[in-house]
Amino acid sequence: MSVGLQLNETMSGWMQLDGDAVEHSFAFSIQAFTTRIFSLSVPRVFRGVVDIDGQRCECNGELTIHLSGPHYWLEFDHPVLGSLRAEGKKTYGKGGWVQSLITCPLTVSRAGKPAGRAEVAYRDSMLTFPFKALRLVREEHAYDQSGALS
Repeated sequence: MSVGLQLNETMSGWMQLDGDAVEHSFAFSIQAFTTRIFSLSVPRVFRGVVDIDGQRCECNGELTIHLSGPHYWLEFDHPVLGSLRAEGKKTYGKGGWVQSLITCPLTVSRAGKPAGRAEVAYRDSMLTFPFKALRLVREEHAYDQSGALS
């Protein structure tokens, strides 16, 4: 098996579904992986966990890094809210340089139709991101915690 780059990231914020007056707390933690380490725009498949108001469920999706900002889409089945997809892109420079580096607006959809919106942000230190979030791992350990190279 080959070696690739694993990216571990947690973002948090809020989600509001159309017709709902309540803003739900919304967060996701993902592990994205690719063996094409130096190809920025290649989609990185991820697995992870979504947390909505303390209710956790598994998610999957893709992270694609563009020079203008990363694009995320994730799908999950929430026990109360049903099957949802959240998709969005950070746009560097929009809303202030630092804010645009960490904030990602998302569109929430259900069955292919718009169902709400969300916004998440990276809350940890941007200075430590490369040291905490990036690891070289063997492909067979891309989505577990034991894959660090020794």
